[in-house]
Amino acid sequence: MQEGPGGRRGNAISESGTQLSRHIWSLTDLLRGDFKTSEYGSVVLPFTVLRRLDCLLDPSRQEVLGTSAKLADNGAYPDSFREVALRRASGHPFFNTSRYALDSVVADPSNLEALLRGYVREYSENVRDVFQRFGFDRTIERLHHTGLLYGVVRRFLSLDLGASLSARDMGFVFEDLVRRSADTAGGTGADEHVTPRDVGRLMSALLVRPDQQELALPGVLRTVHDPACGTGGLLDEVAECIESSNAEAHVSLHGQEINAETWAVAGANMLMSGRDPAQIRFGNVLRDDLFGHERFDYLLAHPPFGLSWKTAEYQVRAEHELGNMGRFGAGLPRLSDGSLLFLQHMLAKMKPADASGGGGSRVVVLFSGSPMQGGASGSGESDIRRWIVENDWLEGIVALPGQLFYNTGISTYLWVLSNRKKPAHQGRVALIKAQDHWQKTRQSSGSKRKYLGPDQLDKIVRLYEEALSAPLGGSPRDQVNVVRNEDLLYRQIVIERPLRLRFELTTDALHQLSSLRPIQRGGHPEKLIGALRGLVGTSWATSADAFSALRGAAAAVGQTWPRGAAFERSVRNVIGVRDDQGEVQQRRGVTEPDPELRDLVVVPLLDDPDAYFRTEVLPQNPDAWLDHAKTRLGCAIRPSLFYVAELDGAFGPLRAFAQLETERVKLRPPQRGEAEHIPPKHLTASHLHSVDSALELPDAELDGSELTPCLGGDLVGRPGNWRLLPAGFGDAVTRLFVLHPTQGSGRGLCEWLNSRKGNAAYPQARELLDTPVPVELVTALEVEDLLAEVQEGRHALRMATEGILPNVFAGPETRVAEIRQSIRFVAREARLAGQLVRPFDDPVWRAEASYPFHVAALARRYRVSTHPAERKDGLLKLGEGTARTLGILALRELIVHHGSFTSALRKMFSNGATFGTWTTLIKRFTDEVTTPQLPELVALREYGVTQSLLKDIKDLRNNSHHAHGVRSSHELDEDVEKLEPYVVSAISSSNWLSSTDWFWVERCEYLDDSSFQAVGLRLRGSHPSWEPFSRSINHPLRPDRIYVDGTPPGVPIDLWPLAMVSLCPDCRTRELFLLNKLSNDTAVLRSLEEHELTIPYPNQNQN
Repeated sequence: MQEGPGGRRGNAISESGTQLSRHIWSLTDLLRGDFKTSEYGSVVLPFTVLRRLDCLLDPSRQEVLGTSAKLADNGAYPDSFREVALRRASGHPFFNTSRYALDSVVADPSNLEALLRGYVREYSENVRDVFQRFGFDRTIERLHHTGLLYGVVRRFLSLDLGASLSARDMGFVFEDLVRRSADTAGGTGADEHVTPRDVGRLMSALLVRPDQQELALPGVLRTVHDPACGTGGLLDEVAECIESSNAEAHVSLHGQEINAETWAVAGANMLMSGRDPAQIRFGNVLRDDLFGHERFDYLLAHPPFGLSWKTAEYQVRAEHELGNMGRFGAGLPRLSDGSLLFLQHMLAKMKPADASGGGGSRVVVLFSGSPMQGGASGSGESDIRRWIVENDWLEGIVALPGQLFYNTGISTYLWVLSNRKKPAHQGRVALIKAQDHWQKTRQSSGSKRKYLGPDQLDKIVRLYEEALSAPLGGSPRDQVNVVRNEDLLYRQIVIERPLRLRFELTTDALHQLSSLRPIQRGGHPEKLIGALRGLVGTSWATSADAFSALRGAAAAVGQTWPRGAAFERSVRNVIGVRDDQGEVQQRRGVTEPDPELRDLVVVPLLDDPDAYFRTEVLPQNPDAWLDHAKTRLGCAIRPSLFYVAELDGAFGPLRAFAQLETERVKLRPPQRGEAEHIPPKHLTASHLHSVDSALELPDAELDGSELTPCLGGDLVGRPGNWRLLPAGFGDAVTRLFVLHPTQGSGRGLCEWLNSRKGNAAYPQARELLDTPVPVELVTALEVEDLLAEVQEGRHALRMATEGILPNVFAGPETRVAEIRQSIRFVAREARLAGQLVRPFDDPVWRAEASYPFHVAALARRYRVSTHPAERKDGLLKLGEGTARTLGILALRELIVHHGSFTSALRKMFSNGATFGTWTTLIKRFTDEVTTPQLPELVALREYGVTQSLLKDIKDLRNNSHHAHGVRSSHELDEDVEKLEPYVVSAISSSNWLSSTDWFWVERCEYLDDSSFQAVGLRLRGSHPSWEPFSRSINHPLRPDRIYVDGTPPGVPIDLWPLAMVSLCPDCRTRELFLLNKLSNDTAVLRSLEEHELTIPYPNQNQN
């Protein structure tokens, strides 16, 4: 049985296994106060390993002791023989020769620390290595000194982790503990070694799914290698992906890891899964390949982004010199990023493929965007990419959504490579834009705010598989592009233009001439310079005229003008001024190129460089030439090759909406005798979003540099990071781009440019001004006004957080004790602020705090639920409750639209309302009502995604209800994992509900002929004690009725008889009742507590 792209089996972890991992983690209660939460894993993980091994070895303990004694008596056996004999005696790939077991160790509390250390030392070397790199001795010592050691050992001793728990289930239990450890270690760097499970599942699926037929064969054997394995999570995912579809498959896992503690977790994970931890090697894989000449069927890795290889530089360069005999013969990347070194290592570990298509390997590696196009032609990075493409190993690349990882939000890409590509895909590369396939996490974890749910995983893998047999090209709607290998290669051509100069002698030029060494070495340099002073202000059209005048001036005072080509070239550089109409400079009879006009152009490999030069260059620059000797071959995978989601409507270039500021302000220091300059204010990237006035900026350095002026109303920034300066910002200078909006205020333009983060490089001005811009969105006045509110909200949040959590050293306190107290106060405020802002990050919590009561209360019920059955039920009720609330509003509009509660509408409630009743009403509303009384309801029509999501929730509910038998805990967990994204997205797409005001009128007081005072309760948020309200209105409202109004307030809409507040006779509290059933004479309303309220409501449509 398979589910989703990874073929994950339904019984991945049993219900008892889930409960066991939770129970083990609950032991951390003992550690509170003495250990930080980020340190819990350093206790739980090694003690879990210790207890598991202790339980497994218990049945064979006496046999191991007997074998050990016999071997000791003979004393002539080598260590290798002893190791094999003791492993055979234990029945496991490890053993312990201590006469103690864990229960006998704890039986002597006074010597517990020493006995426990001794017990661990008697394990086989492969186990001792794991505990050593866990730092287990330090953990034992710390537990002993805090008085916790006995309690911890006793609690773990109470766990039964013996053979009744299979190696597979124990592996999943330990994997869950590792995940919990990583979650509690957030911000400590632990997440650097953990690839999110959703990403790991996708990597595994892309790695093995193309081989699923071969992997289904009985007894199939596959080897897997991860050279940067971290805690071993990716290896686990591949093993599960293979074994879940074939229980008879044999998967051999191999990894290498550089971090000691992380290696320990990976080794322990192998032990818990019944595998040999010796297959996880400790060391720097770039410096030393600890698997030698071994080759593997599957290789996958998530090397650290932007990791320097400085520490392995000597070994890497030495191996590079070996060429193809080493791992790094293709090239060396820049020292600051070793990503492509890891990939070269992985390609070197591929099994050779035979002519019949057998053998070979598949590789999946996770990279940032840098390895795709970093480095110009001829660089190490470009040469490595070219080597890969020319060998036809690159099968495809998947562009992933941002914010998938715990410690970075950057764009990431999965490279899939193989030396046994399918014949239909040879010579081609599949590029998949999966950046739109994601779900928002309910709560962020570090930088992770998105995840890949089962539906997204399945969609991405299907897109990829289909691309392997697709024709060249593709469809932007499908977000797939199949390109030829040659489309990734290019030629970098060099276009030259002649150096044209006119010649002038200025005061500055004369000063520079006086410092030239040949003039200084002359007999009378002062006399020579004095003679030239008379030529200051003179200009010449040719170099011959200029040098003739200079020599003449020297001769006139009896001085000899220095000779030599180098000297004349230095003089020409001093007095030469670039001029489009100037003299073309020659050197040894060859036209000299102007370096400042040199243009490096990338031309696709399949295009003719000469044809490009003739059509694109010569018409504008007839004097240009193509320097073929400098042409270089390169390889890059440009992000533009991935299809970008299309927007409806016309696009235009940025230059049509803004003018680029080209003026430059030279920050010249004052010359001798000049008055001090007042330096301008300097706007840097670090200040771009943190100041609202130029007066808050530092002064610019008067260092001779040239900066661009800017002022209020300008757009300032660079790709992906722009700001529209406030109107009263003032004058400043900056090194950033400055744009003057020419249409509208520029708010829409700023928002659009900030969304273009895919090309974060600093482009040339021409490329920037060619940026496509959606015409309608950046010019619409309504969009500009709405964005003004968005900006005000962002500004308010920034100001609020700055005021709540000020710099702790910026206060007036001067005594250390006072400052300590101030820091404690701010820390408490920070904790409080963290709790208060959680609703902003969690859509469910946001609904609980601000949505109408019916949805808010259901959101709270789901949020506080813990058991899988409760969570699933809570999600389904939240989804249906959202549909019910929207349906009530839609029904009210339909009644007004038709002039009555028509028979057709009433018939929908004859047997009681269902989920389908509400979705049908919503659909009818969007089809029939053009202008609703409640303006917010327009969102239901404009954003049809809500209807689609509610239908998906209904279908998932129906499919789940039709499943046979009682569903186990893990199956319910999987249901929740699949259902939650849809429900969260549905309530998020209905966020306009938070701006609707539902209120129950208790009484309406007369003030005068045109004003009244409504008093009652506001039905908002999840708290059952509704908030009292008092509101002035200009017309009376009926008491004991529920009304709904929008923002800004208009005419309140009466929801009777669709919604009512009544005192429940059973619980004696007020409850909100919503319409559920209609008969000829009565209406039945139902509350969240399943209480019913029956009211008279005759059918006015009867004859």
